[in-house]
Amino acid sequence: MPSSTSINKKDSMMDAWARQRLAELQAAASVKHKKDVRFVMLSLPRTAKACAATNCQKAMVWVWLTYRVWQTKSATVAIPNSALARYGITRKVKYLALKQLEAAGLISVERRHQKTLIVTLL
Repeated sequence: MPSSTSINKKDSMMDAWARQRLAELQAAASVKHKKDVRFVMLSLPRTAKACAATNCQKAMVWVWLTYRVWQTKSATVAIPNSALARYGITRKVKYLALKQLEAAGLISVERRHQKTLIVTLL
C-alpha cells in the first residue's frame, strides 16, 4: 500500500499539471466578443394598433416580416395577404411597403404572376 506522502506528491504534481494545462487552454482560446445588437420583444397585435394609431402601417409590414423570418428560421418567406390582413394591413399597403423596403436595400422580392410574393431579408 502506498504511503500518504507519495499520494500527496502525486496529487500535487497532477494539480500543477492541471493548472498549467488550464492556463494553456485559456490562452489559446479565442476571445469572444459580445455583439452590440439589441433586440426587442413585441406583441404583434399591440404593434399593429400602434402602427395604425400613428398612421404608419408600412412599419408593421417590416415588423411582421422580421417576426416571420425569426419564426421560420429562414431569411426567405412567403407573404400572403391574409397574414397581414389579420393586423389591418391591406394588400395595397403591403405592396407599397415592400416596394420601399426593396428600394432601401433591406429585402429582395420575387414577384410571381397571381401568386404570393416571396421575400428575402438581405
